[in-house]
Amino acid sequence: MKFKLFLLIFNLFILPLFCFKMTGMKNKRLNKKLIFEQNKVNTPKYSEEWFDNVPIDHYSYLNSKTFKLRYLINIDYFKQKNAPIFIVLGDEGTIEDDPPAYGFVYDIAPLFGAAIIFAEHRFFGKTLPFGNNSYLNVENMGYLSPEQAMGDYALLIKYLKEQRLSNANKSPVIAFGGSYAGMLVAWMRVKFPHLVDGGIAASAPVRYFENVPFTIDSSYHDIIAKDFLYYGCTTQMILKTFDAIRQLANTSEGRKFLNENYKLSPLSQINVPSDSEHLINAFTSIMDFMAMWNYNYYYIPYPVNVSCQGFVSAKTSEQIALALLPTFNLIYVKTNNTFQLWNWDDDEMEEDSDRYGWNWLICTELVFTNCSRGPPFVVFDKTCPFNEKDNLKYCLENFSKFGYNEALFRPNWATTNYGYDFTTATNLVFTNGIFDPWSGGGWRQTTTNVGSVYSYITDGGHCYDIRRARADDTQSIKDIRRLETIHIGEWIHQAKFKITNSTDGE
Repeated sequence: MKFKLFLLIFNLFILPLFCFKMTGMKNKRLNKKLIFEQNKVNTPKYSEEWFDNVPIDHYSYLNSKTFKLRYLINIDYFKQKNAPIFIVLGDEGTIEDDPPAYGFVYDIAPLFGAAIIFAEHRFFGKTLPFGNNSYLNVENMGYLSPEQAMGDYALLIKYLKEQRLSNANKSPVIAFGGSYAGMLVAWMRVKFPHLVDGGIAASAPVRYFENVPFTIDSSYHDIIAKDFLYYGCTTQMILKTFDAIRQLANTSEGRKFLNENYKLSPLSQINVPSDSEHLINAFTSIMDFMAMWNYNYYYIPYPVNVSCQGFVSAKTSEQIALALLPTFNLIYVKTNNTFQLWNWDDDEMEEDSDRYGWNWLICTELVFTNCSRGPPFVVFDKTCPFNEKDNLKYCLENFSKFGYNEALFRPNWATTNYGYDFTTATNLVFTNGIFDPWSGGGWRQTTTNVGSVYSYITDGGHCYDIRRARADDTQSIKDIRRLETIHIGEWIHQAKFKITNSTDGE
């Protein structure tokens, strides 16, 4: 039961946050004030357009059907012939969330006179190849994969250069992406180097798969523990609070104390000792959310620091038992001055296709080797060593009704198809946030060959470097963005030089 609860929380809540936007916040009880402050001001400008006649299947000749792919476009700065195209690759969410999250692209586009494109990932947002039937069965969902999405992006790039944009036949193309989209950037640069001249892959866990050397399966949860320790919260300190809650839940008087002081709603009462686990899970299930977004862009900056103060300041036994309160006040929404932290009705979850789409991806190709070492190392239940059969069990339970079977579960295909070693790749920047749990699966090596891959460790969380610049940004992130801008300029120059030479030789 513990594993099932862990996997359910991880896949349905935590992993959708993997896209680094707020699209994973599907629970209406979560505080939407945590959405980036920059979403409220400086709303990025763009227009919505559609790319017609995109093949359902790029890689066989069995299905000739087509669909429309949505993209957003801004050509305010695209004035010169063969000026660059900045394309942001879509991820596991609706595309409207992307422009506010990729402020860096808007910041530097005027410097290069670049067109800005946001391409929506098939099966997400409004880009539904089979309309309302897109998630009807395996026959339809089988066309949701990274390969098919990259095929869409490849055709979109050709369309933009050859038809949509004026005088853009020789425009250099720079791709941007964070998290899963960052993985797509890296893979596209390797698979389609003739279409993508360079790429910024932020917080991309391209190595978080089975049998990848030097990738530690437990790193995700280990990094969360280190983040809390950075602000003074030891694992033992947090576990002490869990023990205090469990102890109080053993008596009616203790349960009353917890219900009243945590302001739990009638639907989320601790009525029996085992209900204390719900209260604890309400905290552990959002620890990685806080770790990923541990930087200055939120309504309350550095949420791990805020969360940690509840433990650090607790001195008495009552305070220790109530140390989760600062986190709940930060993350969850009160209704009638109470928290409903479990026993949610179905309508408490914002239904959309994006959640199903992401779960499909992690049940086919994106099988991440994520497990927890358990106490005393981390506060999460022990699930290591990683066992892919546990993931498969979850996938069969949730997708068998659609026709899913074990043959569709391919945990080694990503590394077989794309590889995990980027030492020979060129014109790529990988960045990894020091607080980001996903950084354990990121590429961290800087090579020295011409047009080499660069790797920088930011001092923030998930995808910090591709946010819009702010006055209170750290010097480290300012330096990283400056270097990324320099690399982009070099790639654009290389692309134009190559085109000029090839033209001269004709």
